[in-house]
Amino acid sequence: MRILYHHRTRAADAQGIHIAEIQRAFRLRGHEVREVALVEAGTEAKADAEGGEARGLAGLASRAASRMPAAAKEGLELAYNAVAYRRLSRAIREFQPDFVYERYAANTFAGLAAARRHGVPFVLEVNSPLAQEKAEHGGLVFRGVTRAIERRLCAGADVTIAVTRVLAGILEDQGVPAGKIVVMPNGVRREFGTGGDGAAFRRKLGLPPDAIVAGFIGWFRAWHGLERLLEVAASSEWREARIHLVLAGDGPAMPALREMRAASPDLERRVALCGPVPRGEIESALAAFDIAVQPAVTPYACPMKILEYMAAGRAIVAPGSANVRELLNHGETALLCPGGVNPANPEAGDLGAAVLALARDGELRARLGEAARARLLERGYLWEENARRVEELVASARRRPVAAPVPSEEVTPC
Repeated sequence: MRILYHHRTRAADAQGIHIAEIQRAFRLRGHEVREVALVEAGTEAKADAEGGEARGLAGLASRAASRMPAAAKEGLELAYNAVAYRRLSRAIREFQPDFVYERYAANTFAGLAAARRHGVPFVLEVNSPLAQEKAEHGGLVFRGVTRAIERRLCAGADVTIAVTRVLAGILEDQGVPAGKIVVMPNGVRREFGTGGDGAAFRRKLGLPPDAIVAGFIGWFRAWHGLERLLEVAASSEWREARIHLVLAGDGPAMPALREMRAASPDLERRVALCGPVPRGEIESALAAFDIAVQPAVTPYACPMKILEYMAAGRAIVAPGSANVRELLNHGETALLCPGGVNPANPEAGDLGAAVLALARDGELRARLGEAARARLLERGYLWEENARRVEELVASARRRPVAAPVPSEEVTPC
């Protein structure tokens, strides 16, 4: 098949990985993929090979957008539709795709409009309820417009994919017809987690051979709650259990973490802030961990890092929020923290106690890690499986009238 892939993102961080990997999976299955985007994955804006945010054009665009008034930024998002519609229409005429696949972006409806104009099936992938997210965190100005576009896109697509059941429920609560949305979690490459030199990564950081290593890999943002890991790392219990903390990555939260670490000679010895990890070394970093920690999550997202932790067979500590429990079970495939008032954002004491329990029980670590990888393979949390599922959903949509809803179901692998 021929697939026209459209997105309006910076193609950086986890979203850049997602964009690149699903296209790669389609190609591995023998399909031809053409990308239409402001910034294409694979250029300077692809998830940075050195482990950080995108640089070059994408970085400049992001910084410029962050300084704009919200109304101006939303106006540019709406204006993008005129440009995108022309580009997509031209690509549809030239490429003759079997379907258009779009990663949802707020205020962007050109993909649906072009697909409908040319009679091509339209697949929409939704990773977050952006109208709600922007209203809560980004100061959304044209709320009614953004919400109406989001609702129309999700309801009007031939196939609408949400990455969690939590997200599907939010979209339905906002007016998307019940039964319209298919739940399809993110994935990893099938071979991910089977390689990597953990011993070499430990040596590079100067970690003691007998250390129990708890680690996190990602882009450091305030909402990740990484400072709580440093709080518990300072405890006498962690010190007696020989737990060393490795935070691999960089980002806006790094200055505060460095300051906390510098305030204690003990933390300077037992906490490694190792900076960005090149994509090709992530498996080695994960192999160096005895315990992989996700301190906090966005409550409706499908955390890609948790899937990578599962693929690597690590013992996982994560929040016990509903979206995480779609992937993991407490005591079976991970230790999940209760989180109190906010299950997506556990307290430092709960995170510290879970890590400590795993540090003291090597058999439990091994059992949870093996079970987590087995769960990932059993449920098909793989990019190749996602590509196959999309093929089936498009084939099913073609056999129905365009306006007919997609049956509600969580797709499972063969």
